[in-house]
Amino acid sequence: MPLQPTIHGTRYMVSAGHFLATQAGFDILEAGGNAVDAGIAAGMALGIVHSDMVQFAGVAPIMIYLKERDEVLTISGLGGWPKAASIDRFVQDFGGSVPLGLLRTVVPAAPDAWITALERYGTMSFGDVASASIRYARDGFSMHSVMRDYIVAHQDTYEQWASNKAIYLPNGRPPHVGENFVQTDLARSIQFMVDEEKAAAGKSRGAGLKAARDAFYKGELAKTIVDYHRENEGWLTAEDLASYASAIEAPVRMQFRGMDVYTCDAWCQGPVMQQMISLLKGYDLDTYDHNSTEYIHLVSEAMKLSMADRERYYGDPRFIDVPLDTLLSEAYAEERRQQIRDDVA
Repeated sequence: MPLQPTIHGTRYMVSAGHFLATQAGFDILEAGGNAVDAGIAAGMALGIVHSDMVQFAGVAPIMIYLKERDEVLTISGLGGWPKAASIDRFVQDFGGSVPLGLLRTVVPAAPDAWITALERYGTMSFGDVASASIRYARDGFSMHSVMRDYIVAHQDTYEQWASNKAIYLPNGRPPHVGENFVQTDLARSIQFMVDEEKAAAGKSRGAGLKAARDAFYKGELAKTIVDYHRENEGWLTAEDLASYASAIEAPVRMQFRGMDVYTCDAWCQGPVMQQMISLLKGYDLDTYDHNSTEYIHLVSEAMKLSMADRERYYGDPRFIDVPLDTLLSEAYAEERRQQIRDDVA
């Protein structure tokens, strides 16, 4: 893969996992929006141009730095299981695994997270920041190799559901690189939220944002989602959608080599990185040649131990007591370091 050129800016910067998402954020800054407006536009666009990996109605953990308050905060953007979800059912009917399909569905969180961030810390309307996403979904974009490779690898899964097959396997096959890829239903859904916002925006910006949110969580889109779950043995209900709200929380913070490193809380795997850093603090990394066998071995072992703790201890802090202070303590890090050997993986 050819190296990408280094880009230098003089006023602001946007970086995203696809250049069209970067463009969406950049255009918002050019139009006078702030960093939060731009971040939402870029993040939302990724749910279009990378809908193989992240969806508009999926998850959207957000981290924001407020310069005027010198404060970092997080917006969870991660929905829990529907209230009807049953561990017993997973154990009895599926051998303890979570099957493909609707029973994997958690409450859609991303739209609420975007609108929460926009209402509290942004300046623009939902329609402003969603305009690029609507355009990419309605008019399409050139299929890229990363997305095509994912569709090819999971073609058998897409073929199990007619609605997915119609979108991701047009003409009965994965789109070729460079083919125009459209998602017309998604475009209509986002446009409906914008239309509802416009209808209420005469009252206030806040009323417009609330209307956009209600369109998804209480209105026609919610009804469509709930009806589909009911007709196909899913768990999601109108109450699950209407009662969802993303939490605004302090981040997890750790210092490393004079830098503050932040992650979201243990409802995600973010603090695993903090654990890795905590373990590696006990070594003089400058004495290791970069990417040498010894360096890669040490970092890999630190990652493995941290991931093992994730599997053992992490979960939703609302329901599980995650001993994060202990996991990130120097005493625990020293205990775990004793398990790292130079000669054995």
